[in-house]
Amino acid sequence: MRKNNWLMYSIYSIVLLCYIIFSSKILIYEKEQFQRTFNNVPLIIWSIVIFIVLGLLLGLEKFLSEKKKDGRWKVNLSRLVLLGIPSLYFSLGIMILSIPITFVRYPILYLLKYEDILSIFQVILGYIIITSFIKEKE
Repeated sequence: MRKNNWLMYSIYSIVLLCYIIFSSKILIYEKEQFQRTFNNVPLIIWSIVIFIVLGLLLGLEKFLSEKKKDGRWKVNLSRLVLLGIPSLYFSLGIMILSIPITFVRYPILYLLKYEDILSIFQVILGYIIITSFIKEKE
């Protein structure tokens, strides 16, 4: 059993490392494109997707352990609502800045003082999404 854990975590580490390398290459390419075209929409979309998928990968282990259990799949709605919706709001922060309503934009403007904080919320969102699926015994 112990050897199986070492193998599983080794594969998991390699997948995460490859994902980080691949996603950094995408972001570097999109930043270069932005400098040429001044169109930052693809860069914003790619960065959101990349960090949410990173959160999904980080929560994959818990999801796979839930998959092995017996029972019916349920969605932990309270987790999604209380943790997922705020994470979604901050994850889409750059897009929310285009909304002309001040009270909707203010929390994002405050957080933008801290660099890369929105990326952290994107990772949290991905993790919350995948870990909200649980199996309950009937």
